[in-house]
Amino acid sequence: MDFNLEGKVAILTGASKGIGRAIALAYAKAGAHVAVSSRKQDMVAKVAEEIQQLGAESLAVQAHVGYQDQVDNLVNQ
Repeated sequence: MDFNLEGKVAILTGASKGIGRAIALAYAKAGAHVAVSSRKQDMVAKVAEEIQQLGAESLAVQAHVGYQDQVDNLVNQ
């Protein structure tokens, strides 16, 4: 079964390393536009760049999911 996310937008938290990063890259390879977030902007910026090198659109947003205003900002971007 093909995993196709073309035309979809994925929002991933904890995407700067480990499983979150791997999922972000997999979603990008499957065609999704990917918004990646983490508490550290410099770390998610690197992942967003990797995604863009795959030819997918990506957005890096610093966000701590423990703060509702930061989650709202992530979703609104």
